[in-house]
Amino acid sequence: MSGAAKTFAETKMPMTAKAQGSDRDADEPRFLMARLSGLIFLAFAIMGAWVPVFSLHLKQLNFSPEATAWASAANAIGALLAPILWGQIADRWLAMQRCISLCALASGAGLWVLAELGEPGTVIVASIALWFFLIPTIGLSTSLVFRQLAHPERSYGKIRMWGTVGWVAASWCLTLWFALLAGSGDAERTDFAASLRLGGLAAILLALYAWTLPHTPPGRCSGPRRRWYANLADAPLSALLLFRDRSFAVFCICLFGFNITLPFTIQLNPLLLDQLGVNAAQLPMYLTISQSTEVLFLYCLPMLLLRFSTKSIMLLGGLSWTLGLALLSVGSPVWLVLASLVTAGVFICCFFIAGQVYVNRQATHDIRASAQGILLFISGSGLLLGHLSVG
Repeated sequence: MSGAAKTFAETKMPMTAKAQGSDRDADEPRFLMARLSGLIFLAFAIMGAWVPVFSLHLKQLNFSPEATAWASAANAIGALLAPILWGQIADRWLAMQRCISLCALASGAGLWVLAELGEPGTVIVASIALWFFLIPTIGLSTSLVFRQLAHPERSYGKIRMWGTVGWVAASWCLTLWFALLAGSGDAERTDFAASLRLGGLAAILLALYAWTLPHTPPGRCSGPRRRWYANLADAPLSALLLFRDRSFAVFCICLFGFNITLPFTIQLNPLLLDQLGVNAAQLPMYLTISQSTEVLFLYCLPMLLLRFSTKSIMLLGGLSWTLGLALLSVGSPVWLVLASLVTAGVFICCFFIAGQVYVNRQATHDIRASAQGILLFISGSGLLLGHLSVG
């Protein structure tokens, strides 16, 4: 370990336990950084294609505010069960890259089915089923990256940056598709069901790509042997022991609170910009303003973690988000609303992604997928409350 990294591990992260590092014993696979970057790029491209404009798709289907809230809350409902189940599978039973492939394939099929539905009841049920596989696709991709990196605090930020690039690329592809349709005169209005199909294509590509990733087998349990019925959920149960650390518990409380506020932008930002007269076909491109600062801060995250404590970086993210919500509360003019989107990227990087690095350092190698699953469970609980409050 270099002098700077050793200083970081010992003195600059008061919220963390001793660094666990990677659980790889063999030499680093060839082109590891590029392969992991490709994984994160495709994983986030799936969501970038349709999540930013999903509320506009529901508006085209004439959903009521209540139905829109329940359909949008499907990701939160899926996060209450799926991460724990798939965390156990990946930590104990099935190689992580194969779990990703299965979940991505199911997600791709689910998105194509969802694009054909129009009744509120069927859309809500299909959305919940979709997120049951899509949330683990993202969560397990993150866990695989952590398990393959020898020093995640130095490398994860630059890899995760490609997830933001994938999100932006998918949104811009959707905008380009709408522009081509408008130019050819084939579409009288923007059909946001196309965003779901684009996300489905990205998911199928990820399902195929996952088979090229480095083999990441289940970890061996480092705790005491349990009875057979306890082994059915021993990884999530072991991960729950992280709550004995006061800093981890405080982080989870903050995570829950911030996630309550997220739906107020997820659901309402596209509708607000549409109300202010922004061209619907160009909305996916405008919404990627949030990712501009995210890319910059992700690139700088390793340096920030070396220079400042994790707690300070998370505080910066929380203050940025508070400022953004304050600007959004004004509601107009358009330039002010668009300017407020810049703060979201700082928040995502400095709070959520720095938090993932922190939790990875807290967890032992055999429960890391389950530890990230706990974060998704807590996030989902907050998102559920937030989405229903918006509705």
